Amino acid sequence: MSKSILPELLEDLERYLDQRAQAWLDQDGERMPTLPSTSDGKVNVRAITAALGRPQSQEQHLFKKSELRSAINAVAIEQKLKPIGGRLQSEELDKAVADRMRRTDMRASEMSKLVAEQASVIEKQRRTIESLREQVRMFEETGQVLRTNAVRR
Repeated sequence: MSKSILPELLEDLERYLDQRAQAWLDQDGERMPTLPSTSDGKVNVRAITAALGRPQSQEQHLFKKSELRSAINAVAIEQKLKPIGGRLQSEELDKAVADRMRRTDMRASEMSKLVAEQASVIEKQRRTIESLREQVRMFEETGQVLRTNAVRR
């Protein structure tokens, strides 16, 4: 059975991150990130793996193992870099916002239909009330009942 490389990798990573964090703190004036980063401001995991002297095949552990990812992300966020998985988190957040907006639009559409139906019913009731008021007025003036339905035979 193979032995886990996680404890050894974590130890090397913590030592490396401590050095990078100290180098960050030692800077005067406007600080530049000391962690390797890509041109768009993300942490460069491949460069960290190389800096640790690890084979590229172990790069996956920095993405998948939460202990390693969290350690890197803590330093990255402090240095104003996008953390590992930041794009995935923002994509999930964007998807959640889009879903919420879609549900809100559906509810608004349903409410618009309901309001239109209610407005139609209200208008019909207003016409009926006006007609009944006119019939009562005629009855009071003339004493005659106004026939409003078809005559039955």
